[in-house]
Amino acid sequence: MKGYAAVAEVLRREGVENVFCFPASPLIDAAAAAGIRPIVGRTERTVINMADGFTRVSNGNRNGVVMVQNGPGIENAFGGVAQAAADSTPILMLPRGETSDRLGLPGQFDAVVSYRSITKWADRFTSAARIPAQMRRAFTYLRAGHPGPVLLETPADVGTAEVAGDLAYQTVPRRRAAGDPAAVAEAARLLLAAKRPVLHVGQGVLYAEGTPELVELAELVQAPVMTTFLGKSAFPENHPLAIGAGGSTVSGGIRHFLPRADLIFSIGASLARTLASCALPTDPALVQCTATERDLNAEYPLDHAVLGDAKLVLQQLCEEVRRQAGADGRRGDDAAAREVAQVRGQVMEEWLPLLTSTAVPMNPYRVIWDLMHAVDRTQTIVTHDSGSPRNQMAVFWESLVPRGYLGWGNSTQLGFSLGLAMGAKMAAPDKLVINVLGDAAIGMCGLDLETAARERIPILTVLLNNSAMGNYEKMQPVAVERYNIKRLSGDYSAVARALGVWSERVESPSEIVPAIGRARAAIAEGRPALLEMITAEEPAEMRL
Repeated sequence: MKGYAAVAEVLRREGVENVFCFPASPLIDAAAAAGIRPIVGRTERTVINMADGFTRVSNGNRNGVVMVQNGPGIENAFGGVAQAAADSTPILMLPRGETSDRLGLPGQFDAVVSYRSITKWADRFTSAARIPAQMRRAFTYLRAGHPGPVLLETPADVGTAEVAGDLAYQTVPRRRAAGDPAAVAEAARLLLAAKRPVLHVGQGVLYAEGTPELVELAELVQAPVMTTFLGKSAFPENHPLAIGAGGSTVSGGIRHFLPRADLIFSIGASLARTLASCALPTDPALVQCTATERDLNAEYPLDHAVLGDAKLVLQQLCEEVRRQAGADGRRGDDAAAREVAQVRGQVMEEWLPLLTSTAVPMNPYRVIWDLMHAVDRTQTIVTHDSGSPRNQMAVFWESLVPRGYLGWGNSTQLGFSLGLAMGAKMAAPDKLVINVLGDAAIGMCGLDLETAARERIPILTVLLNNSAMGNYEKMQPVAVERYNIKRLSGDYSAVARALGVWSERVESPSEIVPAIGRARAAIAEGRPALLEMITAEEPAEMRL
């Protein structure tokens, strides 16, 4: 067995069914020979985004795998891996490398050195005999501790070398650790002692599949629950204690409850100050429960911390709260839920005119509102792109089930949502998968609509086209005027049709829901679809 075949055989034993790739690499052919389907994209970044979405929807139980060539392939891949690193997505990068005797020569891009800053582990196979051991190490990094991307380069001579004897490899399970019981007991005491606590939730709860335990804890202590953008969908937003998501924009519930909190109790979040996580007030006490020590005391001073897997720590916290406060905790005290309901009513009264606007060009909030009510959200996965679609959707899309909404934003690369949605569809083929993006983002990723058509990945892309590249007209008025950006609207529905995608251009609010129905009919036939919604600029956003 050659080295390339040995790598592919390890992937097969680990249950890998698809590899996301951009030619050319002998590893792609080896994977296909092992029965693994290559999904070939138009750009390296998009196939990495696909692996990212596949991994997120699989909650890290299946890891997206990416194969690219040496030189320009792995050079072009950097942005996509940086996105995965920022959002803590455990994908496996397997670039081809130069022959071992050319390593370190001038003019050669050293992927191992270059990628160490954005991966948990970056290395190269040192020999064919070491392939099983180094692959085992790679999957260990992917499935233990803080999630993040891993890179293993295959030098060309190692890939063509013989692996002697049978391939000795055992699959790698996920590894998790519970919290220190004494630390958990103190965390529960602080939570019960607070008069106005807020539970602050990150995507660690999603990766740990800890939603049932999170709901139980919230009900035991009767505390309002907010999420970061990455954590959105970890807590059902139709729950009486849900106050929404907060990042570059924030829900009305967070605007009300967070400044009034006397304790912020964070679970599964890094507490990094990014566009995916709104700034926290510094007056309240702060407790952080996280899986990794790298998050502790990074940007906020902590009053207490618990290290451990979110699901296991939430189980411990529920047990400890029942021990300290009785079997029912604070169930029966509905004061917090009544306040949440009151705030929700006030927010809807303020924003409903935009959400149901009949104006033409259409208000983007109307598009989002109609889209949300036109689908079964328990059977749908939706994601946003960067900028305005993110800021508008994260606040008003009510997520009901874990990973029904893929939020992101620690890195805000335009065009990310298309690959993310395609990967999500690969992981959950029975779900309706939707990505919402703007006319700036489609310029970064639009040709990969052809990938969706060619690979038969039937997703729905909703394009909010305000012919102004989002809010760039206001951010850079001189440049916009000079380069006539506002007049470069384009006909993206025609471009999508030319690439093999079912598409339609929608200009009237009354046509939004019927057009969604027609797009879903095309998707049911196995075709990707694009709806180009002609919208007005809408700068109104919620901020703290």
